[in-house]
Amino acid sequence: MKAIDLKKSEEAISPLRVLLLEESVSDSQNILEELRTAGMAIESTVVGNRGEFIDAIMSQEFGVVLSAHRLTDWNGLGALGELQKIGKAAPFLVVNGEMGRQETAEWLQMGVSDCVPKNQLARLPMAVKRALEEQKLREANEEARRALEESEARNRELIESSVYGIFRIGLDGAFLRANRALRETLACDSLEILQTLNFCRDVFRYPEHCGKVMTQCRKEGLVPSTETEWRRKDGGLVAIKLHLRRLIVPGGPDQIEGIAEDVTELRSLEHQLLQAQKFETIGQLAGGVAHDFNNVVGAILGWAELGYEESVAFPKIAERFVRIREQADRAASLTRELLAFARCQELQARPVDLNTIIHNLKNFLDKVIGSDIEIQIIPGALQPIQADPVQIEQVLMNLCLNARDAMPDGGRLTIETDIEELDESFCRYYPYVTPGWYAVLSVCDTGIGMSPEIRERIFEPFFTTKEPGSGSGMGLATAYGIAKQHGGFIHVYSEPWQGSLFRVYLPAIEGVPAPQAKMKAAEPSWCASLDGTETILLAEDHDSVREMVRQWLVNLGYRVLCAANGEEALQLCEQENPALAILDVVMPRMGGTVTATELRRRLASLPILFTSGYSEATGVTASQLPNSYYLQKPYSPTSLARVIRKILEGDEQEETV
Repeated sequence: MKAIDLKKSEEAISPLRVLLLEESVSDSQNILEELRTAGMAIESTVVGNRGEFIDAIMSQEFGVVLSAHRLTDWNGLGALGELQKIGKAAPFLVVNGEMGRQETAEWLQMGVSDCVPKNQLARLPMAVKRALEEQKLREANEEARRALEESEARNRELIESSVYGIFRIGLDGAFLRANRALRETLACDSLEILQTLNFCRDVFRYPEHCGKVMTQCRKEGLVPSTETEWRRKDGGLVAIKLHLRRLIVPGGPDQIEGIAEDVTELRSLEHQLLQAQKFETIGQLAGGVAHDFNNVVGAILGWAELGYEESVAFPKIAERFVRIREQADRAASLTRELLAFARCQELQARPVDLNTIIHNLKNFLDKVIGSDIEIQIIPGALQPIQADPVQIEQVLMNLCLNARDAMPDGGRLTIETDIEELDESFCRYYPYVTPGWYAVLSVCDTGIGMSPEIRERIFEPFFTTKEPGSGSGMGLATAYGIAKQHGGFIHVYSEPWQGSLFRVYLPAIEGVPAPQAKMKAAEPSWCASLDGTETILLAEDHDSVREMVRQWLVNLGYRVLCAANGEEALQLCEQENPALAILDVVMPRMGGTVTATELRRRLASLPILFTSGYSEATGVTASQLPNSYYLQKPYSPTSLARVIRKILEGDEQEETV
């Protein structure tokens, strides 16, 4: 407050700088004396012609300008023009001799603050004070106007650049105003195009929802938040979170103001997350069930094979063991499919070319698809992928067989490959996808297609639309799991009676040339004899599996050290030097990975064969530990014996069996 009072005091005592344009010295003295007599503190500058006047206004600032009506070679109107030309805003008063009423009015219209006759100089001080007050008022109004314009401009910019659609409509639904975001949301390039639409008739996908929100807004004055779908002018659909409020406009009809948030991308992302979480949960359940079931099936296979070997002399009994083994094999196959869906399989990954895989399967596809279906293969230029070729073959086969079943009356099956780069904008819709280059395997059919409800569930284990007994419902689930385990994903495009397109995206190895296409290598020959006399360490927490393996290996001539966990295995090796260790990866108290590390400290050259129904840990173990191998559960005793002989005889063509 003291600072403000001091400023006002300084303004009060500061003299008023007056510029007087007057040729007559006596008239000049009379004018200035009249101002001083009225108590005005002034600092005067007197000029008598045009040149002196221009020099004065160019070199100094004046609070007020007084001018004679006429001079010898100039007049007051010319002085006013010069003052206005250089943008000076000081009040301009004319002290005139003889001046008619009409001429005075014209001068006032041109910007003169007042005209005071020389024979009425007593009016001059009051006219000057009034002109100064009017000048202050004009300056205040101009400042307020500029502030208002700046505020309105900022508000307009804020509304126009907002990411939310902001608009006003009449109660009849006609658009009155709308910002850029709202126009873009509805695919309108301008307000004029937007105004060809009616909010109530043309915007809402479901008209009944529009009627509901408009009724609520008219009745309650506010719709705080509601979600709906709008139809764009180009026919597209967008998900909208909408806020409405009723405005009472003085002197005019009421209006409705709205704020619209485009949540299409958000809802799509939420849907993708829910789908991913659902399949992740199902996969965890399937993996857990398959892990335990593996041990059960493995034991059944083992006991059936042992029973068969011991009942060869009794054909009827041996046949029953064969039937048991066949059913156990079917159960094992189903378990492998569950593990594929749960991404719990060991990957035999290496650089492969999708085109090579398709080429190798072409003849087989011709046989299983059927002659009534035309197969068209369109290979594209590809980068290689780091993948297990056997599992990628399984994906291709499952998709092709699914396409065949969708075309019972024949049709066309198109298999195509391509390379695509997925950028950040694409990956925003799919939280489980990372940007980069992907090799794409497309399988397209001209079959019956799928409804949206079916598309939502096609990758669920055991979900099928086929007749009972026609399929297990694991084909697409297995393909989904394999693609996910390889770091990829599957896109499905399908409409009822319009066919289906499955696109499998697999991460490409950038900068690596594609390997030369070649036919499948011949299957390796099995060992002629499965017998052995070596000492084998077996660590397996499942009692039945452990006992089955022990008996089988003992029958083949091996000496077997059995342990239920890693700690027991280490204790057994304190006095023993086995030729091979067979370790289950997941065991209580001490798992296979830690056990293998401890065994290697004691026996550096000990070969280790990991077995498990899971693969996440085993894959890392088999790749990091030298001279280590992996065998997927469930396995038959014969398969185990063959693997053991391959390892012990030094056949190291593959480190993961």
